[in-house]
Amino acid sequence: MELVAAAIAAYLIYILQKYLYRKFWDKNLSVELHLSKDTVVVGEELTLVETITNRKLLPLPLLKVKFRTSRYFAFPDLENANITDNYYRSDILSLMMYQRLTRQLPFQVKHRGYFIVDRADVICSNLFISTEMVKNWSQNISLYVYPKLLDVPDLDALFKNLLGMVLTKRFTNEDPFEFRGIREYQPYDALKSINWKASSKTGDLQVNAYNYTSSFQVKILLNLEQGTTLRQEGLEEESISLAASLSMRFLAQGIPVSFHTNCLTIRGEACEIIKPGSGIHHMDAINKVLSLLDTNKKSFPFVDYMENECLTGTNDYAIFISTYQKEDYQSLLCRMAAAKIDFHWIFPKNNDITAIIFDELKANTIIWSQI
Repeated sequence: MELVAAAIAAYLIYILQKYLYRKFWDKNLSVELHLSKDTVVVGEELTLVETITNRKLLPLPLLKVKFRTSRYFAFPDLENANITDNYYRSDILSLMMYQRLTRQLPFQVKHRGYFIVDRADVICSNLFISTEMVKNWSQNISLYVYPKLLDVPDLDALFKNLLGMVLTKRFTNEDPFEFRGIREYQPYDALKSINWKASSKTGDLQVNAYNYTSSFQVKILLNLEQGTTLRQEGLEEESISLAASLSMRFLAQGIPVSFHTNCLTIRGEACEIIKPGSGIHHMDAINKVLSLLDTNKKSFPFVDYMENECLTGTNDYAIFISTYQKEDYQSLLCRMAAAKIDFHWIFPKNNDITAIIFDELKANTIIWSQI
């Protein structure tokens, strides 16, 4: 009789715990994921913090917490992970009554982009591990991964070259109604700006200095239209990094920068045009736009999309970044040259690409071959 009674009691306990877990396992249970940063640069490390809280008397002896992130998130611990087109992680843990568990998962981001984690799935077993209950918790994690800034000697030389030409144009666009003072003559100064009265007093040539026209800016135009049958993903990312690096350097010199591109975003939409601006927040705006670019999508034809933008803005210094070199694009640059619009074309290339530049554009073209 005692054995029968024990069996009945065990069965009742089994039925009771099965009922309790099925009805109450997710009550006052919370699962939260958040990142230590919401913006990073390619190659930086950050931490995914996983917090699971059980605010009830019912213990949870076996929980599986699963979530999906990008395969470009490089976690050092791959024991509980599966990597295919995404990174799938599954952690097994247990929570006693009124217990909170926090896990910190460091990782490194390997690719530019915009990434989200929108849900976490939780699987709970009862005491006898005979039944599993599943529920998903919505998450709201988003991460902008900015392009890697280039830091190579050739970029310093390239920037100094561009900066010299930009400043030359800037000095020729002084506002004659905004007198700033008198300074020593420099080789780039026009003879008409010499103040002969001040020069006679000092014995050295002096010129009138004026504030610069407020509309002056550097306009960066990134062309990611594919010009060859073989896609050059490395050159696409190099071009995006060049756009970010040059924007950062011009802004550091106090020169306003605008940004335009024919590349589509991850949503399949035309990219936001970044109007002229300066400062740290303006660089963040440019970086966020660069993060959203989806080079897997076919870009708009550059000439059709950007022709009007290229042929306007006489106070702008246009910098093109483009591996695309077909006749329609180069003909547009020739029209700009004929219209006396200041520009330079940076041509990123590798050993698979031969640069064939129109003679009229060679003086305005810089070959970039760092890959």
